[in-house]
Amino acid sequence: MTARASALALLVALNAAGAQSTREVRLDAGAAQIQQTGRAAHDVAGVFGLTWRDGAPLFATLFSAAVTQTGDSTTAAQAGLAAAWRATDRSAWQTEGGITVAAFGASILSRGGSFSGFLRERLALDAGGVWAGAAYGGTSRDNLASHSTALDIGAWWRSGDFEATASVGRVRSEDFSLLEAAGVFLPNGAAAYDLTDLATELRYEHGALLLDATGTLRNGARTTAASQSSLYFTAVWTFSPRYSFAVGTGRQLADPVRGVPDMQITSAAIRIALVPLRVTGSANSARGASFATLTPKSSGALLAVRIVADDSSGVELAGTFSDWKPVPLTRTSEGWEAEIALPPGRHRVAVRINGGPWQAPRGTARVRDEYGGEAGLIVVP
Repeated sequence: MTARASALALLVALNAAGAQSTREVRLDAGAAQIQQTGRAAHDVAGVFGLTWRDGAPLFATLFSAAVTQTGDSTTAAQAGLAAAWRATDRSAWQTEGGITVAAFGASILSRGGSFSGFLRERLALDAGGVWAGAAYGGTSRDNLASHSTALDIGAWWRSGDFEATASVGRVRSEDFSLLEAAGVFLPNGAAAYDLTDLATELRYEHGALLLDATGTLRNGARTTAASQSSLYFTAVWTFSPRYSFAVGTGRQLADPVRGVPDMQITSAAIRIALVPLRVTGSANSARGASFATLTPKSSGALLAVRIVADDSSGVELAGTFSDWKPVPLTRTSEGWEAEIALPPGRHRVAVRINGGPWQAPRGTARVRDEYGGEAGLIVVP
């Protein structure tokens, strides 16, 4: 689990929480084919993972553990714990931090292990935001100890079902064996490697389907000789409230902070939600005169939105389910209402009155909206 992945998962946990709380426990089980750079062998591995996350309006935690079992020295186990927090549920600033430990070898610590930690500050700006962070790692492999540090800055932007991120990072490492095996060298015999990484990620999530593509360009700095690139694809299909199928393929560059080698990976796994994602509302989360309720159906759910406003008010309701086009409303004795059938997946909904800012209805999790206001997040199992 990389520091970056931890931070993204925590961002999701806090944003999904909003004025609510979330909880999820997930188990992954599958197989992978792994080829480390510089080795001709293709290792077939069993991959097992456990993810637990818990989010509240001001605090979120994430625990993740995984084992890659190949039956030889390339076997590895790792676990990570991360947390994110902010001062108020409307604060644009979010602080994130975490640690990761790993063991290498066919038996625990037979070849060594690693320890790493990261700290990051994130600022949300309407449809996206920026972050800056630092990480530190120490690795012991075959009785050789090394240390690595990293600094990174980045930004993300969201529009509808799409999300894009871009970052630049600077890494300094003493892990000679890891980087030389990955084809990174110090021709002048310097004391440490210096690397610059440019990374981009494109993510698409609609209903039960999630697609993700991550690319990295790496170049050596100072006396380090390196020019490398990687591209990794992931697809996840959620075919029931408890079960998903995930596949991934591509190259991952060596990560000296965590002691992870350069490798080509193709994997497939079944994800089982031991505790499906649950969202619990707060009695003190009223945010205006609009309310949303969700009624589970045999397939999906029925969303009912009620807006308290008089006849003369201009009322609008829209969401990802309508491609942000206005949804017809029915006049009632108290205001306006609409019912929308939602398929399984993540959806956003927003209302506004008399051309004012878009607001999240009460009963939904508040998230930043790409139109300069806010929207309510709804998760349909």
